Amino acid sequence: MLGSPGSSHVLNKLSIRTKFILINIILYTGIFFYGVFEQISLDNLHELEVASVENTAAEVDLLNLRRYEKDFISRHNLKYKARFDETFEILSNRLTALDERLHEHGLQFDRQIDIINSTLHQYRIIFSDVVDKIQLLDSPTSSHSLIHRLSNSRQQLKEEVLQLNDLQAKVDFSSLTEYDLIYQALPTPQNKDAVLKELSKFIKVYAQQLQPSIEQYQDDLIHIFEAYQSLGVSSEEGLRGKLRQTVHQTEREILSLQTEIETAILTASDRVKNQLHLFGALIALTISLLLAIIARNIIFRIKAINTMMREIANGNGDLTLRMNTKGNDELAQLGHSFDLFIDKIHGLIKEAALVKEVLLQSSTESEHAAGNSIRNSEQQRIESESVITAINELVQTSNEITRNIEYAASNASQIKEASNSALKITQQASHSMQSLAAKIIDSQVLIQQLEEQSREINSVISTIQTIAEQTNLLALNAAIEAARAGEYGRGFAVVADEVRDLSMKTDKSTRQIEATINNLNEQVHHTVSLMSESQLHAKSTQKETKQVVSAIDNINQQIEDLFDLNAQIATASEQQSAVSSDIDRNITQISSLANDTHREIQSSVSCTKQVSQVSLKLDAIVAQFSY
Repeated sequence: MLGSPGSSHVLNKLSIRTKFILINIILYTGIFFYGVFEQISLDNLHELEVASVENTAAEVDLLNLRRYEKDFISRHNLKYKARFDETFEILSNRLTALDERLHEHGLQFDRQIDIINSTLHQYRIIFSDVVDKIQLLDSPTSSHSLIHRLSNSRQQLKEEVLQLNDLQAKVDFSSLTEYDLIYQALPTPQNKDAVLKELSKFIKVYAQQLQPSIEQYQDDLIHIFEAYQSLGVSSEEGLRGKLRQTVHQTEREILSLQTEIETAILTASDRVKNQLHLFGALIALTISLLLAIIARNIIFRIKAINTMMREIANGNGDLTLRMNTKGNDELAQLGHSFDLFIDKIHGLIKEAALVKEVLLQSSTESEHAAGNSIRNSEQQRIESESVITAINELVQTSNEITRNIEYAASNASQIKEASNSALKITQQASHSMQSLAAKIIDSQVLIQQLEEQSREINSVISTIQTIAEQTNLLALNAAIEAARAGEYGRGFAVVADEVRDLSMKTDKSTRQIEATINNLNEQVHHTVSLMSESQLHAKSTQKETKQVVSAIDNINQQIEDLFDLNAQIATASEQQSAVSSDIDRNITQISSLANDTHREIQSSVSCTKQVSQVSLKLDAIVAQFSY
């Protein structure tokens, strides 16, 4: 039975179509959330990649700062200082935006960014100092630059040397000026030492003569030495060395930040992949679990339906079995339809069983009545033969009367006795014929009732055939729907095949019953015809028997009148001979009719036996079912 505890599950309240729609809704919802989660994750990864690009752009900005630094140092043009400041602002803003972007994604790189900002500000301060030093050394717009002051001191010293009119002084001054200009072009320690050496020589020789100018020149030259020393003779010394160390530290911090950002991107990418895999696996597991639950529910119920149908089809035909399905889905509807079908067949088999009982009882009564009719017809035949014998004797006596009237007179009393005996026999035959006619009428009524019941059985069989055809159509439709369902409808197709087989077996059984009932109807109809003919023959025989009784009464009357009308004996004898001939013919006809009646009744008995056999066949068919 399908009425198991599992059938009360909430799934049974939903149709199979609704179940699969819910699965699709869950699937699409999961895919939607999966897509949203994936998009959000990809957006986060994109933001991190943008942060990486911004950090790379910061590296580029830092390279531009170094380029503008070198351009300014080499060309002493303030436009490179302006470009440096502009690029520095861009880089600072970029680092601020980068810090905010990283904070939005929960990445804490405050220490690295603070270090970068700190080193950048140091870099800017040192670069500003370098710019100031260079401006102090050689500013094209300022007359107070050290080089300009040195140039003035040199010019002043040159004028005083020229006033000495000393060629050696001019040569020594030219040598000092050469080393001075070489140092300004390439302020290396060697060139510095060379300048100081020449200056020392020049002072020893011309100190007294050129003391004020030499001291001023020496002071300005020392200030330049100090400025170059502070600025840094090489890229590793002074402010230039600090500038290089600071920018290198900034580069290292930016590269370190870039490495950590890339590591964070890889970590976030792996985390997103794992989350997406977990999310996808969870969706797949949920859908698979729902499909497994629904498939198990459907297969369990289909197996139960198949088992029930197999028990009804291959078992003892127990029509009291019911599926009693619960739920509102297609399988429950199929179970309800099958129960209704079995209910109808159950009712029809019950009606067929009742009709079988009535048919069997009617055939038994008809057989009993036919047996009585056979015995009565046999008795009628014997009595008819006795009447024929008596009539023959009467005819012989009548013929002898014409030849021997005297003898007739003497034997009149004997004739009267014979006539009385014939009258009694004829009256008995008349009574037998009346009884036979009444029994034939009773048999005809029973046979007609049997015919009406056969028609009712035929109507019931037609109804069963109609239900079987409708069931076959229902099974065909179910098979079509199962074919549409594909793999999920395979069990449903098996159920449809079982229903179709059951309907075909029912149709076959009803056709056998219908053939048997039709044969029974033909036999009953033939029996009714024979009984009708027997009734007509019995009525005719009864009428002729009455005529015989009347004739015998006339004979008795004539015999009584014989004593008084001896003169009319010859005429009466002739009339008696004629009447005797008629009686002989009538009695012969009665005997023939009695024989015909006997044969018809035997045929009726045979038909009744066939009806009884048909009833037994119907009983065997009905016995195949338990009701």
